[in-house]
Amino acid sequence: MAPKMLGTIVVIPIKARNLPNKQKIGKQDPYCQLSYGSISKKTKVDKRGGQHPVWDEEFRGEELRKERNNRLLKIACYADDTRDPDLIGEGTLDIGPTLKKGEFDDWVPIKNKGKPCGEVYMEMTFYSNAEPPPS
Repeated sequence: MAPKMLGTIVVIPIKARNLPNKQKIGKQDPYCQLSYGSISKKTKVDKRGGQHPVWDEEFRGEELRKERNNRLLKIACYADDTRDPDLIGEGTLDIGPTLKKGEFDDWVPIKNKGKPCGEVYMEMTFYSNAEPPPS
């Protein structure tokens, strides 16, 4: 028997603020990578986005199952580089409360080696497959 689908979650990394600049000359080209279980999605690179990039890109997750134990969304910001992207910072967000309330929008702090490295503004909306309560 296939696990029951709970619904669809829409995750939008809107923007970031106060990121450290990883470029020695000029502005960095940041992007955001989201990971949930075995699924990983990446935003477009904000060319010359510097320390305050804007992505405003939507990702949909359609396979939320009741049996999933780990409800942590990993958020990582990188400075794009042709050779090797440089990690700016990363953090996690528990999506459990969003599954109950239906929505989330707030700044999520990110760190690198235990030091604060700015914040990412995240919006999430959960659309349940459950029948609405009778009115």
